[in-house]
Amino acid sequence: MFVSLVLVSCAPLSTPPPPGGLPPAVSSDLNTAISNWNLVYGANVQAVGWSYRGRINSDSELDAVLSEILDPSRAWIPVVDVGDPLLANAELLSEFLPQISPEVLEGWEDTVKSLVRIGLHLVQIEWRKGNQSFTTTCVTDDSAIVYDNMLSNAALVESNYRRTCLDYVIRWLWGGERGRITIQLWAICRDGVVVNCNKDCSASMSLGSAKVNCSTRVSGNCCILDYSWAWGTPLIWITVEADQFTLKTSGIGSSGEGSGSCVDCCYEEVPFPD
Repeated sequence: MFVSLVLVSCAPLSTPPPPGGLPPAVSSDLNTAISNWNLVYGANVQAVGWSYRGRINSDSELDAVLSEILDPSRAWIPVVDVGDPLLANAELLSEFLPQISPEVLEGWEDTVKSLVRIGLHLVQIEWRKGNQSFTTTCVTDDSAIVYDNMLSNAALVESNYRRTCLDYVIRWLWGGERGRITIQLWAICRDGVVVNCNKDCSASMSLGSAKVNCSTRVSGNCCILDYSWAWGTPLIWITVEADQFTLKTSGIGSSGEGSGSCVDCCYEEVPFPD
């Protein structure tokens, strides 16, 4: 099932920062991301506001911020199936550690360490899950959100059919393309007969991974393309099922997967009567 979503921008959830605080463009993106989370995924977990904490000014402050973000006992991660947004929730990473391979966990840690650095802005986001409250540490540069455990591990998606196949766009909560899965098929014809089946299948994802499998076959005067696709945020991993074609996601974060087929046929031209 595909979900098509529209980004919205709502009133700020925080008091504008003083001079030297969070730049207006980043503040706008942060409010948009929070508003979109609450609108799309906020049935069980809501962001209730944020506050500016200043900049990371030293190695010791950097180490403290990384500890806040990476500590599994404090790292709240969204649990999101984009096909069923009303079930979206958030869980502590520590609850999922037995299910996550050391390689996946280390990859996420290395990614965060490569993004967070001295000089970045610090924002604390407040969340509510039922009667429970928690916070996440968001880091930004002067123009964009760099990382937050909740916001960066969630995404919005749009899906459109182009020709006979799929154009699936993954977006950041605050706007802008984060990834894309494109599947297209062209039947190359001569006198109404299939000469070749050309395909274009590609997948890409920032701060995460995306894969697509495609296979073409000929049936009569038609090309048929079978496809399987999947994507996920950093703590999601993608595996191939026993059929060596179908893709499956596992882990904690946001993900999507699907499969199907599309057809493009050759038709013999019929001349108009004199």
